[in-house]
Amino acid sequence: MKEYFVSHQDVIIVGAGLAGVAAAHALRQRGHDVLVLDSHDGPARETSFANAGALTPSEPEPWNAPGVHWQLLASLPDPHSAMKLRLAPLPGLIPWGLKFLANSTRKRYEAAALANFALSRYSLTETQAVRDAHKLDFANLARGTMKVCRDARALEPDRQTSQALTDAGLRWQVLDRAEMVAREPMLADVAGDLAGAVFYPDDESGDAHLFTKALASVATDMGVRFEYNSPVDSLIDRAGRISGVRTATEEIEADQVVLATGHATRRLLAPLGLHLPVRPVKGYSLSLDMSQLNQRPGLPVVDEQLHAIVSPLGDTLRIAGTAEFAGEDRTLRGERVDNLRMLLGRLYPTLADSLLDGDNKAWCGFRPMSADGRPFIGETRAPGLWLNTGHGHLGWTQAMGSAGLLASLLDGETPPVPAEAFSARRF
Repeated sequence: MKEYFVSHQDVIIVGAGLAGVAAAHALRQRGHDVLVLDSHDGPARETSFANAGALTPSEPEPWNAPGVHWQLLASLPDPHSAMKLRLAPLPGLIPWGLKFLANSTRKRYEAAALANFALSRYSLTETQAVRDAHKLDFANLARGTMKVCRDARALEPDRQTSQALTDAGLRWQVLDRAEMVAREPMLADVAGDLAGAVFYPDDESGDAHLFTKALASVATDMGVRFEYNSPVDSLIDRAGRISGVRTATEEIEADQVVLATGHATRRLLAPLGLHLPVRPVKGYSLSLDMSQLNQRPGLPVVDEQLHAIVSPLGDTLRIAGTAEFAGEDRTLRGERVDNLRMLLGRLYPTLADSLLDGDNKAWCGFRPMSADGRPFIGETRAPGLWLNTGHGHLGWTQAMGSAGLLASLLDGETPPVPAEAFSARRF
């Protein structure tokens, strides 16, 4: 029998991405003794590493909108489709996919959007609070986001959903071409190709990787312990209660264990008979060096048709988007990166000419997507085991709010937003 070095901890968090580091900070603020374990050599090495950088409560809608099945079918022969389904991983996606499609009814879609908006709005205030309290530097912009539209019919978001979100507090403004260019002068060259834009003044942006590293440093100063290069092999199950984790060298007991490991959470849950409907959806980004430019974009711009975004992050211009249902295939596909190059050319042709031939870094990562478009936050059916995962495209937006919600539930307090929609026991 293998021998382990045994120790004890108040709370163990598995995963040092945005979700895990934010949770560690929130729990330490409440006085918990927290240990964070991660298989990488530092924080934010997976999905948080080079994402879009958008803090967007304005985008709470899940990806399984009504009619999504037609989009996925149409994507099969089209390598450049904004939402792309690959055939190879399809057999393994079927059980999850059926749940994904079952939750694409208008009623469930709108309910998920409202729940996500409440969490996202709260989360942005929490992000602002920690930024200001610790003077965090992460290329933050508080200038809103602008969604440009090539068809006049797309200028107003879907009326039913947007009205419900407006009633819940979402602010948005339709801009004509002149107003659009006044807010982002660098769109002047392509204004004739656009019908206008929708502006969301309360959105922000920032480099999620820089934020996570800075917050991890703050948490370390507060007393959180981080152990990197420490993959967790399994959970310790004692008569149905989770009482710690096992690594290659240690058996670490804990009063509570939090899994913030994205789509990989399924691996640790499966031996317990818990089957989480979260699957990886691959996103791509392209990071371009703007340090030599005198004129730069002033705020994030979303292309409605391509479902992708161009975000200025300090000296970096980040182009990000597309959704690829490809299982755990980490292949960086050239045609998907070409989508991002094409987007830059369609929005900022002058920038494309000067930047695409320079220093640029292509990246892909897995968004942990839940079948119903809402994250899992809270205690599982196994006492002592908590989840903070499944945020999909809203991981950066919802990170700090999810941490606050998790901490309040773990401490038995009234949650800051309704928690039932995010229950870890709902499947």
